[in-house]
Order: sequence, then structure tokens, then C-alpha cells
Amino acid sequence: MNRPSSPIEHAKEAAAYLPLDDESAAQFVADWTAIILSQMARFRLPADLAEDASQEALLRAMRALPKFRGKSKLSTWIYSIAWREGHRAHQRWQKRKSREISTPNLADCALQAGSVGETEHSGAENPDPVAIADDFIMVQRAMDQLPSNQRLALGYHYLEELSVSEIAELMNTATGTVKSWLKRGRDRLRERLYDGATR
Repeated sequence: MNRPSSPIEHAKEAAAYLPLDDESAAQFVADWTAIILSQMARFRLPADLAEDASQEALLRAMRALPKFRGKSKLSTWIYSIAWREGHRAHQRWQKRKSREISTPNLADCALQAGSVGETEHSGAENPDPVAIADDFIMVQRAMDQLPSNQRLALGYHYLEELSVSEIAELMNTATGTVKSWLKRGRDRLRERLYDGATR
């Protein structure tokens, strides 16, 4: 699918939902809920907090949609709103955790991740589902151990296919910083996955 490449085309993409009424609002929610939830998953939030943050991000995006001027892709603009809400929710969760004695269940904070690098079964005509599942778990665990900025940058770049400049815009940082996060994240993943495979 060809993506919008100019402010006018970006604005037209948003205008398709305007004026917001029951029907267009329902369409906006249907189009973006899964994408926003996937962003929240990268913050490793408990399911209830991720859902609350996703709903807040959707509401904020819909309220601000009439003011969207197409300076970025609509998806990047929505990602930035989701990132801010996820960041706020993560900060609240960290404060809550610091007041609790028990450790939160990491199963509720599962990080969505794709395969990194080649595996022994990647070229097989009939890959072993158990081996694929094992690799997926290994990648998840390795991603979980990355600093949050590196984990988020890798997810945006490789799973959402955002450019370095788009990631810098939505995470409110310099492109050089994003490149550093990506390099360090890749290096750490490579080390952890290699170590895990050789044990």
C-alpha cells in the first residue's frame, strides 16, 4: 500500500474520519485500537493499565483529529499520542510497584516481538512449530531485558517499520540518539540470543 508522502495527503487521510460522528468515530476506533494496543504492549504494562492507556490515547487522538494539519503521517501522529500515554501509564505503574511488596506477574507484561536473525529452522520447508515458539519466547525474554528506550525503538523500527526520523519525532529526541538506541539494542539482543543458543 502506498503511504501518504505530503502534508496535503496526510491531512486527507485524517479528513476521511471527519466530521466525527458515531459512524466515523466507530471506524476510527476499529482502525486504530489494535495498533495502539500493540504500542502499549511495548511498555510491558499490565493488561488493565494497557487497556486504559489505549482508550485514553484513542480519545485524545479523536479530540485532536480536527486540528491535524498533516505535518507527519497520520500513523506517526497517532503513535506519538500512544507513546505519550504509554509513557505516562508506565510512570504511574512504576510508582505503584515501588509501593508494593509483591513482584508483578511478568506474563501480564508480555512484549510483542518478531524474530531476530536467522535460526536453524528458518530455511526449512516445514519449520518446527515448537522450535519457532521457543525462539519467540527467547526473543521476548531478551527484549524484556533491554532498556525501555532501546526496546521501544527496536519495536517501532522493525515491527512498525518507522524510519529513524519518525521514531525521533514521536519519542521527542534526536535522530542520532535513536540510531544509538537501535545499535545498542541490536548488539545486546545479538549477545543475549547467542549466549542463550550456546548454553
